[in-house]
Amino acid sequence: MQVVPIATLRLHPEADRVPQMNVEQAAEFQADIAERGIRVPIEIVGTQIVDGRSRFLAAKKLGIEQVPVIDAPLHGDDPVLYMLRAATRRRHLTDDQRACLAEEEREYLAERSRRERARAGGLAGGRGRTKASVDSSAVTLAGELSRDRSGDARAIASKTFGVSERSIRYAQKLKSEAPRLYEQVKAGNERLSIAKRQMERDVKRRQQREQSQQVETTTGYPLWQISCGDCLTELAKIAPSTVRLIFADSPYNIGIDYGAGAKADRLTDEQYLAWCRRWMGECARLLTVDGSLWVMINDEYADHFGLLLRETGLIRRSWIKWYETFGVNCTNNFNRCSRHIFYCVKDAKKFVFNADAVSRPSDRLTKYHDRRADPGGKLWDNVWCIPRLVENSAERLPDFPTQLPLELLRAVIGCASHPGDTVLDPFSGSGTTGIAAIEGARRFIGIERNHQFAELSRERLASHRPEALR
Repeated sequence: MQVVPIATLRLHPEADRVPQMNVEQAAEFQADIAERGIRVPIEIVGTQIVDGRSRFLAAKKLGIEQVPVIDAPLHGDDPVLYMLRAATRRRHLTDDQRACLAEEEREYLAERSRRERARAGGLAGGRGRTKASVDSSAVTLAGELSRDRSGDARAIASKTFGVSERSIRYAQKLKSEAPRLYEQVKAGNERLSIAKRQMERDVKRRQQREQSQQVETTTGYPLWQISCGDCLTELAKIAPSTVRLIFADSPYNIGIDYGAGAKADRLTDEQYLAWCRRWMGECARLLTVDGSLWVMINDEYADHFGLLLRETGLIRRSWIKWYETFGVNCTNNFNRCSRHIFYCVKDAKKFVFNADAVSRPSDRLTKYHDRRADPGGKLWDNVWCIPRLVENSAERLPDFPTQLPLELLRAVIGCASHPGDTVLDPFSGSGTTGIAAIEGARRFIGIERNHQFAELSRERLASHRPEALR
């Protein structure tokens, strides 16, 4: 060990591959050096520091002019690999930071391999260099890399840095697609799993914006249409596997007058359920392989609907309760203040699901300010608290016996479809599904049996077209 002027030392050009201490750790470390001095010598190669950057930076801040150094015991290793692996001894590093170190090693080895192959190729084309000598260089390079990679850089890095190969893959993808988030993880300011989810959400948001812009600039294609007629007849006209999302709020068979008198909504159970079975089957036929059917119903027939939807071959992902926050007062039973929403998909492994549309800030983030909280929020529960529309609601329209809040349909459409997708409502009524669809740059097909309702909803959609789509 020797003591040298600090001014003669410099950081290695690849030093940024190693994460630095955060502000609190650096302050504590500097205070310790101010009190007890540098007890562990800085390791150098020539005048470059390969282990001891934090000691070097703390000494500079404290104005220490002489620091202890030793030659790094490389034993033939590459200085950068030595620097990365030496960092694993640091107790302040998290497993996520170690995964980033492993990714730095994997990337460095890949870069070095490319450079050596390029150099070997260039020398092979030069004069005075025999094929045998070039082959010898290639063999030497292969031998060097085999010590570090053994044919699999990620597996070796996993063992060296004590992290899973999956974590290294996450770090690799993060560095490639979201370098800002990667640096946050490497600095210890963010968790790898949360950063990965944030990256995936950012990618999805970007794709949604691009798709939305593409829809907005498309001409000659109707953004929406409302057909007036029986739903079974109109559904039969639509080609199979062409609709990404269907939202159905069918008549409840409880005596509501939808224009044909209250008696029309008072079928026998057998008649009503047979009719429901038919339109559900038609809806299932129209869905794309990654599409979904959302069906809303009241208490009286919720259990029947659950079974009918299973008969279609669709797979239920969730049974949601829409809590309307207040409902119908009862005198001899519990008050009615909720409805059922069945969320079903065609393929259990392949379906559209945009988490941003149905996420909210968590208490961990807003109340407790826990840095472990996902900044993207947490998914909604399977009870949705969205107020229903009352007579004096600003959103409420005259002439419609029932009308759903836009907040409810915005969540469904945003969650289960992409801009440009086709959304279908076989019982479109006031056209709320259509409004939410065109707001999100989706194409909408509505079916409404009542001529008056169909015309009024057409007027509503025509007048409500968002600025972005004009």
